[in-house]
Formats: sequence, structure tokens, C-alpha cells
Amino acid sequence: MASASIDKIVGIYYLHSVRETASGFKLNADGTFQFFFTYGALDRYGSGNWTMEKDHVILQSRPWSGKDFALIDSSKSGSGITIRVTDKNPFFPKHVFASLKNGEDGSWQPPGDGDMIRFPDQELNVISLVFEYCPERFSFFPVINKEHNYFEFRLEPWIMEVFFNNFPLQIKKRVLIGKHPLLTGPEYIYEK
Repeated sequence: MASASIDKIVGIYYLHSVRETASGFKLNADGTFQFFFTYGALDRYGSGNWTMEKDHVILQSRPWSGKDFALIDSSKSGSGITIRVTDKNPFFPKHVFASLKNGEDGSWQPPGDGDMIRFPDQELNVISLVFEYCPERFSFFPVINKEHNYFEFRLEPWIMEVFFNNFPLQIKKRVLIGKHPLLTGPEYIYEK
């Protein structure tokens, strides 16, 4: 990458014309980037490296592990199936949904009392979890011991992080044009 090209691209690009949303990318001269997204009280972030390929900036972050939760305990306890989610922030577990039917539409259950999600007795093969404020990522946990009916999970520290895998943005003068990692729609403009 030529130094002159880098100097022209480096900077902060803000999402344009999306109401009540602050989002964008900061492209640094050392080839790193930061991503930010704020909608109301919701904040998400991401980071990684960027490169140039022809007329595009390509964003690449570390890969997502495939799960936003960790199973920390399972046992046989009482009747029904109980899923408990814990976190240092008591707000977060209240926004985790679980499914025992591999995430089928209509099978998601919210927490009922605090951090507990309860289901009636049923065959249990996979527990699916999703955090309401990160609806683009689902975590699936095969149930190893079929006699267990109590499962405790914790949220992983990267729950709010956004991951990028060869994410292209087209370079045009003082803007970047392309998709948004969290919003639906074919194309967005990010102004420098």
C-alpha cells in the first residue's frame, strides 16, 4: 500500500442518513481499525486490521469463537428444564433467550424470574441461546448427559463485540460505501 494512498484513506467515517444511530469506522495509518455502533443505550464495538484491494477497504477482525456463552455447570435437579445465565452485569441475563428446538421460530423462551429460563420436561438434544442485543449470533450447545435438566451458562466477555470477515467497503472520494455489519439494507454511506 503506497503511503499517499494510506494518507487519503485514514480517518473517521460516520454512518450517514440513519436516524437515531451513531456508527462508523476509524481507519488508522498502521492498518488497524475500530468500529462503533450506538443506538439508544445500546453500544457495540469491533476492531481489527484493514487493507486496500483496488477501490475497496477490506476489514478483518479476529474470528468469532462460535459461541457467546460458556456452559459452566449442568446437573439433575427437580423437574422441568432450567437454564440459568449469569454475568457480572445483572441486566444482561434478563435479555438472553433460549430454545430447546434448535432455534426454530416460536420456540424461543425469555427469562421468567431474573436469570432463569424454564421449560416443561421434554426430550433435550441441543440448547440454543441468543442475546437480545446481538441477534445476529446464535450459540448452540449439544446436551451430552440426557439425564441433566439444569444448565448454567455465563456470558463471554466479547458478547457486544462485532466481528468482521473480509468485510468490503468501496472507496469513493471522501466516503466509504457498503453494507453495515448490524443493519439490514443493501448499501450505506460512511462520510469522512
